[in-house]
Amino acid sequence: MTAVTRLWDALLIWLLDRRHATYGLAVMRIGFGGMTILSILLYLPDYSYTFGEGSRWGESLYRPSPVNDYLWPLSVLFSRSDPDWLTFLKLAVLVAVAAAFMLGWRMRVIAPLFAVLWLGYASTNPLVLNTGHYQTFRVMLLFLLLADTSRRWSLDERRRARAGAEHPLTIRGRSLPRWVPILSNNIAVVLIGAQLCIVYITSALWKLQGTMWTDGIAAYYPLRLEQFILIPWLNDIVWQITPGIFIASWLSVYMQLLFPFTLLNRWTRIAGLVAITGMHAGIGILMSLPFFSLVMIFSDMIFVRDVTWRRVERGVRSRWRALRARGTVSTRQRRDAPAPASVGGEPQPASPDVVGVLP
Repeated sequence: MTAVTRLWDALLIWLLDRRHATYGLAVMRIGFGGMTILSILLYLPDYSYTFGEGSRWGESLYRPSPVNDYLWPLSVLFSRSDPDWLTFLKLAVLVAVAAAFMLGWRMRVIAPLFAVLWLGYASTNPLVLNTGHYQTFRVMLLFLLLADTSRRWSLDERRRARAGAEHPLTIRGRSLPRWVPILSNNIAVVLIGAQLCIVYITSALWKLQGTMWTDGIAAYYPLRLEQFILIPWLNDIVWQITPGIFIASWLSVYMQLLFPFTLLNRWTRIAGLVAITGMHAGIGILMSLPFFSLVMIFSDMIFVRDVTWRRVERGVRSRWRALRARGTVSTRQRRDAPAPASVGGEPQPASPDVVGVLP
């Protein structure tokens, strides 16, 4: 019974003592906001035919979609019956909110507003926005509503630092206990981690139901299909490396299947994250699925410890300060260097010391 008590106490301490994965959640916030802006900009040239007035060709395909059953106000925020000028105006609002979400500005208001606007936007064309990676995006976005995503690398963090104190979370004018937002944040981390593990395990079990993945066929054919090719010459090189295709196929199956177990130890977690990130990078580049890969990579960042992120942050800041200091010294040396003397109206070569600081 003592072991059970210790385990329970350790769980309570983990949930209630401090916020976890604060840097990883910030990476998700920045990445998801940036992805939203980028995807909307990429759709703009053909926006009317995909989401606006010109998209009515697909009405019969839209009706059976579950997104048509969204509750109010999601069902009325965006509509295929809106004129294009109104749709573009709403879209501009969504882009502005996504930018504020990415920057971490007033997240207590912006985060739920962004989620609502995105869900309304996704209902306009489920054929495009109801695919697997967009579904995962929406699920993670809902989980992020529970998290303190502006704890790091945000405008809210800068505002709190200037104020010298953190404003307590309030509901109807009453401050909540300190442990409530901490618990909410950590529950979000657990939900995101569980969702990732479910996605990886189910994907691996599905791949093991036949021989296409264990034989390497499933990885070979997408490299040869034109609609999946992003960089033709790179795919032409990769698909001819038969041992690499076979090894990549096996790794993609068993890395996903064993990924949750790699999280139990620091060193296996590092190896697992490197392998799974490499897999997603390969999918994004070689199979032209960048948004799917980015959703998964950004979400996987919650498994990187805060202490590791702080070490990286300190290293980057130290390097940046050194570069700025070097640039300042070089500029000062150029400004203070004596002008070369002239004899007979002809400029003379500068001294060796001066030459050494000139570009």
